[in-house]
Amino acid sequence: MSRRFFLLMVLFIALGVAEAQEFLPQSKAKEVTQVLDGIDQVLGRESDAAALATWSQQTTGFREEARICVTGADRRLEQLRKDLETLGPRVEGEDSAVTGKRRAVENERAAVEKQLASCRLLLLRGEEVLKRIDQRRQEILARHLLARGPQIHTLVADNWVQSGDWLDGTRDFIAEHSGVTHLSPGMWVVLGLVALGSAGAALWLRARILWRLAARAPPLSFSGRLRRAGLSTLARHARNILVSASVAGLIWLFVEGARVPFVGLVAYGLPVYFLLIATVQFFLAPPMPAEPFLNLEEGLSRSLARRLQLLALLVYLGYLLFSTVLWQSLPEPALLLARAVFSGVLALNLIWVIWLFGRLPLFAELGWLRFGVMLLLIGIVGAEWAGYRNLSIFLLQGMLGTLLVAGFGLLISRLFHDLYDGLDSGVRRWHREIRRFLGLAPLAPFPGLTWLRFLTTVAVWAAVGLAVLTVWGFSEGALKETRAFFVEGFSLGSLHVNPSRILLAFLILALLLPISRWLRTRMEKHWLRRTYMERGAREAMVTISGYLVVGVAVVLALAVAGMDFGNLAIIAGALSVGIGFGLQNIVNNFVSGLILLFERPVKTGDWVVVGETEGYVKRISIRSTQIQTFDRADVIVPNSELISHQVTNWMLRDPYGRVVVPVGVAYGSDTKKVKEVLLEVARAHPEVLTGGPLPDPYVLFRRFGNSALEFELRGYVQNVDNRLTVTSDLNFAIDHAFRAHGIEIPFSKRDIYIKSWPASESGEPAAPARDHDRGETNE
Repeated sequence: MSRRFFLLMVLFIALGVAEAQEFLPQSKAKEVTQVLDGIDQVLGRESDAAALATWSQQTTGFREEARICVTGADRRLEQLRKDLETLGPRVEGEDSAVTGKRRAVENERAAVEKQLASCRLLLLRGEEVLKRIDQRRQEILARHLLARGPQIHTLVADNWVQSGDWLDGTRDFIAEHSGVTHLSPGMWVVLGLVALGSAGAALWLRARILWRLAARAPPLSFSGRLRRAGLSTLARHARNILVSASVAGLIWLFVEGARVPFVGLVAYGLPVYFLLIATVQFFLAPPMPAEPFLNLEEGLSRSLARRLQLLALLVYLGYLLFSTVLWQSLPEPALLLARAVFSGVLALNLIWVIWLFGRLPLFAELGWLRFGVMLLLIGIVGAEWAGYRNLSIFLLQGMLGTLLVAGFGLLISRLFHDLYDGLDSGVRRWHREIRRFLGLAPLAPFPGLTWLRFLTTVAVWAAVGLAVLTVWGFSEGALKETRAFFVEGFSLGSLHVNPSRILLAFLILALLLPISRWLRTRMEKHWLRRTYMERGAREAMVTISGYLVVGVAVVLALAVAGMDFGNLAIIAGALSVGIGFGLQNIVNNFVSGLILLFERPVKTGDWVVVGETEGYVKRISIRSTQIQTFDRADVIVPNSELISHQVTNWMLRDPYGRVVVPVGVAYGSDTKKVKEVLLEVARAHPEVLTGGPLPDPYVLFRRFGNSALEFELRGYVQNVDNRLTVTSDLNFAIDHAFRAHGIEIPFSKRDIYIKSWPASESGEPAAPARDHDRGETNE
């Protein structure tokens, strides 16, 4: 087997030197077939995982070459078919050059068809061999994972019987592998002096850091609290980190030879352990005088910090026990029992940590995931105690790797999410600089950001998926197939879908939209202002240029995505025919819908007034727009009406709105006092804007009315949706304030004078009723 395997390796290297060509030579195709046949024969015998991985990589490379050959041959056959159609059928008396060219094309087509058949056969053969390799890998993996050793009760009994071996193994380990004998008394003195010096330096550093923290006021910003927590944590753990690092460095200098003694491994792991402890305390429970910068309950953060510090200690002890010479010095039953106990303690601590993480707001909705991880941990411990140690290690590595990769992906996704939120709202200074460079208003949306969010999410989690497949030990062939699925695409009937090209098209669109915005801003504010063009002409050119750049971006994105523009020509022809048969109204609404979607004069959620319809835009489709009135009635408005008729949009550029409250006071009132009270009421309302980009509240003395002095209180609110609510609140507050300051709000009065009254039945005029002498009514 080894000789055949060696020959296969040599032949594969000889074949792999040449680059992948569009057409495989006949000789090379035969050699590849021989290699695949040899691999197929060897697979029937006992094989190890390393050989299977190598053969899988070889077969995948051969199959890729065969696939390239099939694609190139199909493309060449299509070109030869077009050439024959151009030459046409043979006719009597045609030129000999045409006949010779036709014969040459036909001969080449026959050769290409023969080559295509050979490449397709090679492709099928490679897929068959690759399938057998995967089956063999699964058999070996299953046999490896289901291999069973002694169970936990057997290990306990063996260690009870062989208890003396513990003492002998410990004595031999101290004498031969501990490394104590490698250090002379002078070295121990130097180590002690260095440790004392490091401790003194750490105390000085701690005092300096605490003095600086006490001299400065506690910061308010997140970055300032982060820096303060880092300095405080460094002051707390400086002694342990400096002493362990200096001792580890000296031991590394003192110990000679390639084999490091156990005392050196202990010293090398201590700085890492103390750094882990400091990192946990920095994030969850920074020492005084630092303030916690994570919004967590104090008891929860302390408990989580203790669990994670214990987890760091277990990792350090596991490193010393299972990754050093200590593992080779103790008897096998003792080591297996120690491994079983260690796995149980580690799983219990991990379950506790996961349960504490479930109380965090970020993971509160992932209860099913936490429950699944806990069950997996219990299964890992059960497999370890039942003797399936290979299965236990496989599951533990897969789970930890998956959690680590998923956590890293979640962190990267969160960072990009915060970046895009900052660009959209201008949180930091450099965010605002980018928005100002692109000419965006303070509340204007960032162009193309939706596509960037989508692309980032897809890219990050696709990478996480590939990493998870690698963690769980998928074969190289399966990973290549997965990558080929995204890079080369797949077919749905006659439609070929290429995910990578589609994502690249979205990326181009997301990058060109901000460039379009920047170009329009530069033209409007800089380039065209220096010309003698009229304002209307400049605005038209800016608008046309913006649409042109967007159109180019869309066309380029469609071209990159692999869109066949012949289909667009068919659609355009069908539309023109439809317009000729009476579809003008539908096409008008269709084009109007496209204008609404691109120009966005009306957006979902806007408060609009269209004719007699007033309400919120609930949905914009390609033909009509759905508006929900304040009575919860849905009105379907054709898109052409939104384009060709007047539309009032209360929230087009920003959600700000103005509130106007008319007030009348009695004649004789102190008008200055009235103004002060109205302004005080307006400024006291939390939703009335003051001190911002919009004007502060102000009062207008409108007119001298028939029975009152008429004023108007005007102010701006941040959200025009709350205009009626704010108006009501201001009316209540004005009534209360006027009562408190003795300002009268009059009502209209009318005097009724009765010149005569109808006579009574006795003939004498009746006296008018008392309450009819003077009537008072409100207008």
